[in-house]
Amino acid sequence: MKEIVDRMRRGEETFFACAKKNLPEIFTEKDIDDAWARLRRFASYVKAAFPETESTGGIIDSPVQPIGEAKIALERAENAVIPGNLYVKRDDSLAVCGSLKARGGIYTVFKHAEEIALKHGMLNLTDDYAILHSETFRELFSRCRISVGSTGNLGMSIGLSGKKLGFDVTVYMSEEAKEWKKNRLREAGVNVHEFGGDYTSALKLARSDAETDPDTYFIDDEDSADLFLGYSAACRTLPFQLAEQGITVDEKHPLFVYLPCGVGGGPGGITFGLKKVFGEHVHCFFGEPTQMPCMALAMALGRSDVSVYDIGLGGGTVADGLACSSPSRLAYDVMAGMLDGCFTVTDKHALGLTALLYETSGIKAEPSSCVALGGVGKIPYEIHNAENASHLVWLTGGSLVPDEEWRKIGLSV
Repeated sequence: MKEIVDRMRRGEETFFACAKKNLPEIFTEKDIDDAWARLRRFASYVKAAFPETESTGGIIDSPVQPIGEAKIALERAENAVIPGNLYVKRDDSLAVCGSLKARGGIYTVFKHAEEIALKHGMLNLTDDYAILHSETFRELFSRCRISVGSTGNLGMSIGLSGKKLGFDVTVYMSEEAKEWKKNRLREAGVNVHEFGGDYTSALKLARSDAETDPDTYFIDDEDSADLFLGYSAACRTLPFQLAEQGITVDEKHPLFVYLPCGVGGGPGGITFGLKKVFGEHVHCFFGEPTQMPCMALAMALGRSDVSVYDIGLGGGTVADGLACSSPSRLAYDVMAGMLDGCFTVTDKHALGLTALLYETSGIKAEPSSCVALGGVGKIPYEIHNAENASHLVWLTGGSLVPDEEWRKIGLSV
């Protein structure tokens, strides 16, 4: 892997297949089942608190959408042949916070709220959870504090959902965080602690502050089983959505999934879930900015105790949601046994892909999302029986971004 690391060190785009380790299982399918059961218990609350989820029955989920015109444009722009059809998973439009982080962040807040309510004898697992949308429970949760470190989208998901339940929420935002995201949180009544360092530094500060306050529940993006399993529950609806699109996943019809990666918890949880459902017929790849390829570096070196600063990287990136210098140890420990490959994308390329997706499909997805598009066409498809493949790009955020932010990166909105 020395050649791969050298290319990363030079800030060049790269792709490599991961060497999979034979590791003990950390999570099981039962863990996914438990997470899914909890999300279903909360569905009536979600419908009451977030009316925009009425059409999904209170389940926070997004559609799968074909993007045939984008595939044609991508083949032309990348000088690549992409066998099969191209789709996007629209987590850029998820309810509440408009990003993939809604899955793990909101699930983790819900689990914490459930534990508190059960502990106080105010809730039973068989109750209609719509009762949580009341002043009685908001008063209960207002006595409890939640904190998290974030580049933006995780803080949005935890801040907005936590505040809606009544929690006192503090989000530690790193220097990469967009101003509009900070403003959105403040408008919702969330405490925003701005930090001049990068994401890893902000996370350390948030963790340190929480350790001095036993009444604060700290949600650790680098080491949270709850976040990971919240993401993994996406596998419970995706098979039905693929079937609705006429997509078969089997030996003759492989599924290739491209996921943007920061510390790795979100794409790691989703990959874990997909592997449990589709087994060897799904192939998952993580995409990262060339300046912040923390998980790719960990996979290349075979260990999680790494930082992009170790190889002279760490410059700014337009993919703010992926601006993480070190990976999640937990995500690495699971992914080292199942991730198929990693790739990196320059900022210029990410912005070009952002424009391509918008101009061909009308989808406004953040550059952090469109990094994932940079992996389509890079895989040696001939070794995967890919003639009848389906390709799914998992978008992460975009629907809440103000128009002026799009104009700043050159979209004519």
